[in-house]
Amino acid sequence: MNSGEHTGIGIIVFFIYAYFIGHIVSSINNQWIWGIIVVVIGSLIPDFLEPATSYRHRGLFHSLRACKASVFLFGSTALFAVVIAFFSEFSAFYLASCFFLGYMFHLLADAITPMGLPR
Repeated sequence: MNSGEHTGIGIIVFFIYAYFIGHIVSSINNQWIWGIIVVVIGSLIPDFLEPATSYRHRGLFHSLRACKASVFLFGSTALFAVVIAFFSEFSAFYLASCFFLGYMFHLLADAITPMGLPR
């Protein structure tokens, strides 16, 4: 997949995430522009860390292990973001959850390609 496709997927899942988290905590809705920026960075960072210059493009940062870690980190930071949002307007955990959301969906999108993800 190219960077435009990864960016588009990241933005789409961000709006779904923002919709659901916004129903839980209304104060996070004010941070949507920062969330989009961070989710785009998360969507593009795996290809920045491991550029697609050869067939060995998919290493540690494009692995199944990295995908599992990003799922765990997204879930953890999203939970903390929701809890903290009840006490404060802005949370670094919210931005971290947006980053891991983008990273996670980059790897999930790569997983459905013929090359897949290495273990």
